[in-house]
Amino acid sequence: MARNGADILIESLLAWGVDTIFGLPGDGINGVMEAIRTRQDRLRFVQVRHEESSSLMACGYAKITGRLGCCLATTGPGGIHLLNGLYDAAADGAPVVAITGLPYHDLIDTYTQQDVDHTKLFHDVALYSARVMSPTHVENIVTIACRTALAGRGVAHLAIPVDVQEEPENSVKPSSRNIVHHVSFAPAQEHKIPRAEDIDRAADLLNAAERVVILAGQGARAARNELLSIADVLAAPIVKALLGKSVVPDENPFTTGGIGLLGTRPSQEAMERCDALLIVGSTFPYVEYYPKPGQARGVQVDRDPVRIGLRFPAEIGLVGDAQATLELLLPKLRRKANRSFLENSQASMKRWRELLQSAIMRAGKP
Repeated sequence: MARNGADILIESLLAWGVDTIFGLPGDGINGVMEAIRTRQDRLRFVQVRHEESSSLMACGYAKITGRLGCCLATTGPGGIHLLNGLYDAAADGAPVVAITGLPYHDLIDTYTQQDVDHTKLFHDVALYSARVMSPTHVENIVTIACRTALAGRGVAHLAIPVDVQEEPENSVKPSSRNIVHHVSFAPAQEHKIPRAEDIDRAADLLNAAERVVILAGQGARAARNELLSIADVLAAPIVKALLGKSVVPDENPFTTGGIGLLGTRPSQEAMERCDALLIVGSTFPYVEYYPKPGQARGVQVDRDPVRIGLRFPAEIGLVGDAQATLELLLPKLRRKANRSFLENSQASMKRWRELLQSAIMRAGKP
């Protein structure tokens, strides 16, 4: 049997490494559901009870795995319900592709049932939002959507009319410029590194400081070993932003845990006493928990130059991949002989754990 639009959609997502789709069935996406059902040996469908849950799950999946998250919703209000989770993905830099249904292609914009233009609706939250025009259009725009979500660390959205989902590929003649399979499913990862002179300047700043703190976010997840090595050389406690919780285990002697409303006292004390801050892959939003103005000098590592100095006035911005950047920075750092700042943070962390344990284990009745 000839493939239809939904078959091509799911095959293209599989080619981009999508292995799980979170969603809620509806008659506006029946064709896509059937394409998923016939490929359940390669693709897992997680059925939710509300579309908002599917986008939040896809976002969480992308954050934890680093892979492409995918959610699915039907026409009209079904797609609208995805927005909360998609804004979460956009804000936290999670690559997510959202698939929504549309009414019959020749009834769109005629006030038919559930006639909501999802491509316009998703324009603010998505880096890319497109409407499928025919089965011969699917492969082209799925490729752009997946590549955009992964490269931009954000949301891409595709809306596919209900009849196009079931329209056979061989019933539509592509245009003369739409050569079959002219797109590529090959991933292309960006691997920026900072300028050598900026690495040197950052090393000079950190070497001159006496009390360095490292603030680690989700952008440092792949650089755990390099981060710990730098913490050791600089005798610097590692403070973790919420999205950086998994970067270093809480039991590691170099970390004082989280910062902010859900953080620890030792992390706040370290921030209040430091004279230099190294931010790696984080734009932790609560500026009141950073060092006070004029207290500490700053170096920030981030793959996105727009985020340099977003929360803290970093003197030096190192734009590049966290792991590669720290690899370049590490050999230029001098081991600090005075370890008292780190040791004080570790002692404070020990007292903090004892306080938590005593609060949990104390005797008493409700």
